[in-house]
Amino acid sequence: MSLASEAREAVRERPFLYDALRAGVVNYRAAADHLGLDGDPEAVATALRRFAAELDPATTRAVDVPVRMQSGVGLADDDTAVSPEDVVVSVGEERVVRGGEMTAIRASGGVDVAACGHVLGRLATASVVVDAAGVVAGDLVVVVPRRQGATALRIVEDALGSVPSAE
Repeated sequence: MSLASEAREAVRERPFLYDALRAGVVNYRAAADHLGLDGDPEAVATALRRFAAELDPATTRAVDVPVRMQSGVGLADDDTAVSPEDVVVSVGEERVVRGGEMTAIRASGGVDVAACGHVLGRLATASVVVDAAGVVAGDLVVVVPRRQGATALRIVEDALGSVPSAE
């Protein structure tokens, strides 16, 4: 495998670097050093420059959906007896139910996995603890500690306004 092919493969294993290449915000020599490939770092940096030139530039899209906050929820598994009307959302045996010390943030309609990933990244950057998250059929649910609910709501709303578009 050529050094350029190795560099491309290494970038694809690091989504943050792939996104940075698309955004044009990379110090190529530092990225080459970070990849630690066998070969001249300047050659790796050149390969990264060429790869970046071939990528579509980073763009964003807005996911315009209503976002709501529901306090007083908790997590329950299949062993916990819960009436069906208390289930907020369920995935497999795990359920988000009414009656707990957490907050659920729901974005309904048109949310995809890319938007979910962007939201989770933004929450992580803001040090918001995410106890559960998922997206199905266009709906996103993120469960956070109650004290972080308002912050999470603002971040989710803002993040959905600038979801990175796929290449």
